[in-house]
Amino acid sequence: MDKVYLNILIDLVEAKFGRGPSIHWKNRDFEDLNLEIQKKTKTNISSHTLKRIFGKIKTDDYYLPQKATINALKKYSDFKDIEKRHTEISSDGLSIEAINSENTTDNYKRSKTVFATVICLAIVIVTAIYFFSIKKTINSSNFGVIQLISTEGQIPTSAQFEYSTPNNKDSFSICYDGNFEPIKVPNGKNLKSNYYYQYPGLFKVRMWYNNKIISQTIPVYVQSKGWEAFASYNYQKQFDRFYHLDIKKCTQNSVFSPTKKVLHNVGIDTSRLPAVMLHNYSPTNINGDNFRLETTLKNSDEWIGASCNSVFLIITGSKESILFNFANPGCSYWINCRISEKKMDRSYENIKNLTFDMSHWQHFDIQNKNKQINISVNNKLRFSTSYHESIGKIMGVTIKFQGNGYLKDYKLSDLNGNEIFRL
Repeated sequence: MDKVYLNILIDLVEAKFGRGPSIHWKNRDFEDLNLEIQKKTKTNISSHTLKRIFGKIKTDDYYLPQKATINALKKYSDFKDIEKRHTEISSDGLSIEAINSENTTDNYKRSKTVFATVICLAIVIVTAIYFFSIKKTINSSNFGVIQLISTEGQIPTSAQFEYSTPNNKDSFSICYDGNFEPIKVPNGKNLKSNYYYQYPGLFKVRMWYNNKIISQTIPVYVQSKGWEAFASYNYQKQFDRFYHLDIKKCTQNSVFSPTKKVLHNVGIDTSRLPAVMLHNYSPTNINGDNFRLETTLKNSDEWIGASCNSVFLIITGSKESILFNFANPGCSYWINCRISEKKMDRSYENIKNLTFDMSHWQHFDIQNKNKQINISVNNKLRFSTSYHESIGKIMGVTIKFQGNGYLKDYKLSDLNGNEIFRL
C-alpha cells in the first residue's frame, strides 16, 4: 500500500467512525476508535498509533503503518471491497494488453503500457475524489455545532449556548459536564440552551449521537475565589444541590476535616454517604507536564455501608487532566485513573499499588517530569507511568473524598519549587 491508498483508507475509516473531521478529534475519540476496531477486527491498534496514522503526531513523509495495522483498518472500513473492484479493473486491462501484445510492435506495446498506467492512475484519483466526497457528505450531515454565547455569575454560573443539530430526524444530546450523562436536546438550527454550573472547573461541552461525539469541544471555565469547598452525595443526580462549605468551619489545627456536624448543619443527610470536594480554579501559565504534588491525607470517618471509600487528586490542564484515585486495600476493583490520554482501571496490572490503609495518615509525593509520573507514599515509590499527550497549562485542582476526609499540607509546585496552589 502506498500513500495514495493509505489516504483513501484513512478517509474511509474517518467516515465509518462518524465523528466528523479527524482534525477535531480528541484523546477520547481515538480511544473509542481503538475499541471499535478491536470489536470488529479483534486487532488492537493503540490510540497512539492511530494518532500517528491520522497526523495528530508528526511522522516522517515516508511513514506507513505495519501490515497488520493496515489489514485491520481495511477490515474495519470495508476497504477490501473497493480494492477488489480496482484490482478487477486493473487485471482486465492487463489481460487485454497481454492478448494484443502478441501481434503488436515494441513501440505499440510501450504505448499500451503507458496508457494502462494512465488508466490505473485515473482510477485511483477518481476513487480518491469519490470517497472524499462521500466523507464530506457524511461529515457535513453528522457534524453538530455548539458555541458558548455568554456566562453569568461566578459560582454558581449560568451559561448560555447556541447549537445546531445535523438533522431533524435523530435524537441528539449535549454533555455540559463530564461528571454527568448528556442531556437530550430538541433538533433544529441556531437553537438556544442553558446550563447551571454549581461548582468550579473546566468543563468540556460536546454534542453526542449514539454514544459518539459529533461536535467540536467548547470549554467553559468556571473560576473559584481561591479555595472553595462543597459537599454533595456520593451518587449525585445531575441537578441535585451542591452544598457550599465554610472552609474555616471545616479546619481545625491546620487540618481540613469537615465533621458530620458541619455537614449536617449545611443540609447534608449524614445517614447517606457524602462526597466532600476542595477546588481551586485559577488560570496559571505553568506547564502541567512538570509539577510536584505533596500532601498528607487520610480517609473519612466510618460511614454505614461504605468500605471502599476513595480519595481523588485531580490536576486539570487546559487540554487534558490527570486524575489519581486511591482506595483501601482490597478495593482496586473500583479504582479508575485518567492520565491525559491514558485510562487506567482494574484491568491495569499495577493498579493495586494505589491501595493503602486510608484510615491512617498517608504522605503522598507525586512528581511529573516531562510526562513521566512517579508516586511515592510515605517515602516509598509505589507507582510509575508515562503518557504522550500534553495536558497543557494548569488551570486548577480538585481534592475529592468519598465521605468527609482529612487533609493537611497540600502543596502543588513547579519542579523549581515555586508554589502554584497551597492549602
